[in-house]
Amino acid sequence: MNTTMTAMKHNSTKIDFVALEAVMKIGRVTLKDLAVQYGMKLDDVRNALVGNYGSRVTFMRGRTGGIRLK
Repeated sequence: MNTTMTAMKHNSTKIDFVALEAVMKIGRVTLKDLAVQYGMKLDDVRNALVGNYGSRVTFMRGRTGGIRLK
């Protein structure tokens, strides 16, 4: 798990989007990191991000992939 993710609080029902944006500014965040952090399924995390950010969120695959905001 990415060490920058430790700055986020555990919450199994809702993602803290303010904390997520702060962590994204200083490091890479992946769907897997968020799913583990919040105890959610990958699809639920993806749906929550799309629901909150809409077309601003981009999911990138691969070794340097992760979640990015436009």
